[in-house]
Amino acid sequence: MNEKAVSNVLGFSLILGIVILALSLVFSHTYFMINDAKGKVKYESMAQGFRKIQNIIEYAAYSKNPVKSIRLLINEGSISVNSGGEMSVSVTSNNTTIYAYSGNMGVIEYAYMDTKVAFENGGVWLLSRNPVMVSEPRIFIYKKTVNNETILFIALTEIRGSGSVGGKGFAEIEIRYNSSETKIFNTSGYVVMNITSEYAQAWKRYFDDLRGYTENTVLQTELNGSTLKVSIYFNRLVLTRYVLDTTIST
Repeated sequence: MNEKAVSNVLGFSLILGIVILALSLVFSHTYFMINDAKGKVKYESMAQGFRKIQNIIEYAAYSKNPVKSIRLLINEGSISVNSGGEMSVSVTSNNTTIYAYSGNMGVIEYAYMDTKVAFENGGVWLLSRNPVMVSEPRIFIYKKTVNNETILFIALTEIRGSGSVGGKGFAEIEIRYNSSETKIFNTSGYVVMNITSEYAQAWKRYFDDLRGYTENTVLQTELNGSTLKVSIYFNRLVLTRYVLDTTIST
């Protein structure tokens, strides 16, 4: 074989190698993009499903409706209910603690690979690289302009239950009203909430945004690892705690 023929063969082999490498890179990138897009669709769909869970929990709690249920398409991953993080609440007025509560918040949670979507204490949260809020919890501050009063509304939602469903297919989530209590405080004071949760960073951002509606001195936050401390001053406080029993089945 002469030098020209050898050169042609080598040139063809080099071009073929470059083409194969380029196609491999394109295929890998396309495969990654498709999987990434499928993942985003999956989590967005599940986030929408958890907004529906939030709606039926609120309906069951606020109307004291005995039972509400919803069916969600899992399509890989798993959905479960467990004790979740912890919360403590104390209300102080005139240097006296007039209300105290502590316990597990309970959580309904979907997990797939390294991403989670959860209902926790009234809100919907997503955890991937960093936790973010999907739908806000039921904690509000109302500032009256007439006499500059700060009215605070807090709805705590405690989920009780256990169980999980994984794989492909549907999961049925049943929410059953258990009990509720409402406390109204018409004297000035402050409430301190300690929230220990995987979603503590997202909780902090929610309260920091909430502080934008008030003077900075009214609401203070302090994050230490996975525990968030929130202090809110008020002139009037309406605090309600709902307890709901939850079961998950196929």
